[in-house]
Amino acid sequence: MKKYTWGILCAVLLLTGCSKGEAENGPMPSEDFLIIAHRGASAYVPENTLASFDLAEELAADYIELDIHLTKDGQLAVMHDADVSGTTEANGKIGGLTLSELKELSVNFRHKDEDKKAVNGPSEEYAVPTLGEVFGQFGDNMNFIIELKDPEDYPGIEEKLVDTLKQYDMIGFDKDRHPKVAIQSFSKKGLKRVYELNQDIPLLKLISFDDDEEAKLSKKELDELLTYASGLGVSYEALTVPFIKKMHEKGLSVYAYTIIDAETALKMMAIGANGIHTDRPDILDK
Repeated sequence: MKKYTWGILCAVLLLTGCSKGEAENGPMPSEDFLIIAHRGASAYVPENTLASFDLAEELAADYIELDIHLTKDGQLAVMHDADVSGTTEANGKIGGLTLSELKELSVNFRHKDEDKKAVNGPSEEYAVPTLGEVFGQFGDNMNFIIELKDPEDYPGIEEKLVDTLKQYDMIGFDKDRHPKVAIQSFSKKGLKRVYELNQDIPLLKLISFDDDEEAKLSKKELDELLTYASGLGVSYEALTVPFIKKMHEKGLSVYAYTIIDAETALKMMAIGANGIHTDRPDILDK
């Protein structure tokens, strides 16, 4: 886990005067502020590629976050969008393409930038990876938060995911007693299905709120969440000290998404969030 200087910790206290709380009795780490590399080090390298994950490891991220879809031939492909046009030179839905067809593509940055490398044609480093390939290269050294994308569009994806986690021995804890893998999703149904399949995998419910709306959950929503989830991911703009404190009292960890600047990262640390999703794993290194 990253260790921060006294200067950063003092800055945290000066920002809000608060201290980080802890989720009680949950499986996710509670004593550390986690830096979760959002699609890898995606500010610097094309997202959700082996190159992006390699840089995230080099920058000492605590977890790598990635997204999965199911190909036409039943393979777990790592990409954020359901359509490949967002980050490749091609068009088409992942669910309508075979893995071999995906491997003909290379992933580029979403936004054109003359200073950023563009890749044309097949490239192993910037190819669309499978989840198995990611585990094969990084599973011994890195932990992961896997986002289950649109599971209603991919019948059986939950079973395929759990089977892959078992195959690569990614269910359980590392030497520091931190979960090797947690699964997150906006889909309550998808997370509940994973819970039915294996209750040893921490699950994080992603929640979004309207602009200028503070995070809140009704008693019914919270009671249901507690039947399957270990924590939640919330847009950082909506987070408040009372909300985070209440979640911690219920044993739920809280992660803020998606942070791109150090000041906001420090604020999230100060109000008690358990970690942040960021495109810049070195966000607090300076």
